[in-house]
Amino acid sequence: MSVATIENLDFYCVDYAQRVAGHLMQGDNRVPGEDVAQLVTRLLSILHENGVYASLLYVVWKRYNGTKRERRVATIVEDLLVGKPGEDSLLRLDALSFSLKDSADALAVGKTLSKNLEELFLAKDILNRTLTYLRYHAKSGM
Repeated sequence: MSVATIENLDFYCVDYAQRVAGHLMQGDNRVPGEDVAQLVTRLLSILHENGVYASLLYVVWKRYNGTKRERRVATIVEDLLVGKPGEDSLLRLDALSFSLKDSADALAVGKTLSKNLEELFLAKDILNRTLTYLRYHAKSGM
């Protein structure tokens, strides 16, 4: 008799929110929590109002066109939450089973996710939770 394993996806949201906060708010290249919270709040608003693809497009835009701090936040958010094939990132976790193997960048990930409604809704929920936790980390200065 086999026992099914149930994944606690909220654990991954917490873990990656802490990773992003750690990368941004510690060390020599530290970004103030207020700046992190401000960009993440805008990102959450776009995610809620316009969806996953629009939020990923916003991250890519800020990565290359924002202020120095916005570029840093967007880079870390994109790298740790979306990533590239073979990289350790939230949306590419085996536990989530998204079919992102051939998606080379954030916009390709958004396009791939939009092909499957269940994956799209799960990705939106995962990103929403992770970004919400990240915003709380940023506001608390952790």
